[in-house]
Amino acid sequence: MKNLAELLRLCNNPTSIISPFPFFAIAIFLISHKNLSYSEIPFLIIGIVVTLLSNSASNLWNHCNDLKEDIAQGKKTILTQDPSMQKIAIIFAILLYIISLILVYKISLEVEKPIYIYFLIWAIATWCYSDNIIIKKVTGFRLKEHYIGELVTYGVAWPMYTLSIWLIYSDITITGEIIILAFFFFSISLLLLKDLKDISGDRKAGLMTFGVVFSPSKLIRFSCYLMVVYFFIILNPITMKYFNNGILIMIVPLAYFSKNTFVHMYQKNWILDIGDLKALKSLGISVYASVIFLGLSVFF
Repeated sequence: MKNLAELLRLCNNPTSIISPFPFFAIAIFLISHKNLSYSEIPFLIIGIVVTLLSNSASNLWNHCNDLKEDIAQGKKTILTQDPSMQKIAIIFAILLYIISLILVYKISLEVEKPIYIYFLIWAIATWCYSDNIIIKKVTGFRLKEHYIGELVTYGVAWPMYTLSIWLIYSDITITGEIIILAFFFFSISLLLLKDLKDISGDRKAGLMTFGVVFSPSKLIRFSCYLMVVYFFIILNPITMKYFNNGILIMIVPLAYFSKNTFVHMYQKNWILDIGDLKALKSLGISVYASVIFLGLSVFF
């Protein structure tokens, strides 16, 4: 049971807007429905299950393929400390992918939408992104190890994932297209932030990620710029008419982000130092808050 608990912990590592708390699925559900009814609750639950299972699959598969790097960096996980769990983790990750795909395929048949096609693209993208066991041995290249591979993967995976979850809840609409576009920029912003955090480990592993190739000041600058684009796509006169008036509460996380991160770093010419931990933490808070407020906007 202890080993299983440790595997489940890896499934939710790193924590995100998707898991272990399904903020993303709930927000997409709420924003995709102008009129909520109890009859839609089963679809909400299905969407949450899909996001939790699929994100667990992606995270665990990533940990399985990062084993050498984690050992080199001295990370202590169930996989680095117990070799007997490594094959079990790989099998478990594969099963999670398969279960997610089967579930989405069945939903696709029920609602008569090609959701499984978009979800399959996400699955292939995330699988190939992390894979260090099969594809790299054949091609000698791993998407995760180069910033171009990172950019392509995030640029494909996030829109396909957002579209898949949206279609579980609703037909595609202009509102849905706006959300998909917004989360594209949102995801690239998070990618730069992730690589900023992983600079030391990536450099030791000899990777060519954004964090290794570009300076920390450029990473935080463009991460902030992309976050501004994310907010602007939702909060502008052209797109706001496709949401209800409650969408204006998104100004709250935007203002928090602007005051505590964007303006702070802009005044410092984007030069990072140890005193900027609060600004980075505020950016992380803004990420979660924006998704939560996006969902809550339907109640105002």
